[in-house]
Amino acid sequence: MTNKNAARGAVAVALLAVAALAVVLLRPSLFGFGKERIDSTTIGASFGDIAELATEEYAFSDVGKFDQEGLQIAGLKVPFTDRNFLVTYSGRVTAGLRSAEGIEASVDDAAKTLTIALPPVEVLESHIDPHSVEVYDQTMNPINQLRVSDVTGFIANREDAAREKAIEDGLLDRARDHAEQLMLTHAKALTAGTNMDGYELSVRWK
Repeated sequence: MTNKNAARGAVAVALLAVAALAVVLLRPSLFGFGKERIDSTTIGASFGDIAELATEEYAFSDVGKFDQEGLQIAGLKVPFTDRNFLVTYSGRVTAGLRSAEGIEASVDDAAKTLTIALPPVEVLESHIDPHSVEVYDQTMNPINQLRVSDVTGFIANREDAAREKAIEDGLLDRARDHAEQLMLTHAKALTAGTNMDGYELSVRWK
């Protein structure tokens, strides 16, 4: 009888655990949690001078889907082992000069020319605004639950994809053209009314 009672007790505990899990999953509003507390500790900080010159921006908004197939045994899919979600997000990719300190100017008074040498344009940033991220249609899976790393890893991948898409769509070419226009306009304004007024202005890429 003792063994039977112990077995019955174990079964009862297991049934109660399953019931409690079902209630939590199906009726989460019935349960409350303690106050949320967020702390942080600064472990390093520094200032650094930058001289970036962004000349073009590629703004984007996308919808992405994350799918992870579940386990399969003997060709049969095991329930509650897959993970998936839909996510919407927006961000931007910027391009321009990584360091304006690389800009150089040379004057030829005999030829009456002013040449501005610029470093190559490059992608400065590919960034998804975290406040724009919305997750939809996610699996509520008690066995293989959705993790924060799934979303953060997906977003990092999408930032890289946005960078490549922006380059394919001509971001660097547009940044280059705009940088030339800015330099020529700036040089013309600086030389106006000086002894270099009327010099031929040009841009050369290093």
